[in-house]
Amino acid sequence: MIEADAIPGMAVPTATQLARDHAERVHRFATLLCANRAQSEDLAQEALLRAMRGLRTFDPRRGSIEAWLWGIVARAARDAGRTASRREALLERLVAREPRQAFGEDVESAVMRRLSDAELVRHVRQLSRRHQTLIALRFGADLTYDDMASALGERAPALRQATRRALLHLRARLEDTPR
Repeated sequence: MIEADAIPGMAVPTATQLARDHAERVHRFATLLCANRAQSEDLAQEALLRAMRGLRTFDPRRGSIEAWLWGIVARAARDAGRTASRREALLERLVAREPRQAFGEDVESAVMRRLSDAELVRHVRQLSRRHQTLIALRFGADLTYDDMASALGERAPALRQATRRALLHLRARLEDTPR
C-alpha cells in the first residue's frame, strides 16, 4: 500500500471522487453484460463499492487508477456472471426496460443507427462472455486498448485483435437478423 503523498504528482482520488468520475461508464459497461437494468445497476454498484473499499490498496507504481478500477469492474462482472440465476434473468428480461444508450457512435455507426439501442444490446448479450466483456470495456466504458490491457492483464495488440473478432461476430449476428 502506498500513501497518496508518497509519489509526487500522483493524486489518488477519494472514494467519492472515484464514484462520481466513473459511475456512468461503469454502468454502461454493466448494461452490456447484464440481462436487465436491475442487474446492470447491481453490478455497477457492486463494482464501485469494491473499488471504493479497496482504494487504500491502490498502488500508483503498478499502473493508473483507471486500469486498477477496470480490473475490479471486470472481476466483479465475472463474479456476477457466475452467480446469476438463469430463471430470474429470463423473467426479468421479459419485463425489464432496456437502457437508454449503450454505445458511442464510433463503432459500426451505420449499423447502430439502423438498430434500436435495445436490439443492439440484445445482440451483444448473445455473444460469448469474453466478447461481451471486450465490447463493453471498449465501447461501453470507453477504454483504450492500453487501458483494457492494464485492467485485464493482457497485451493491447492482442486485445485489439480480440475486440475486432468480437465485432465480426456481432456483425455476423446482425446480418443474420431479418429486417
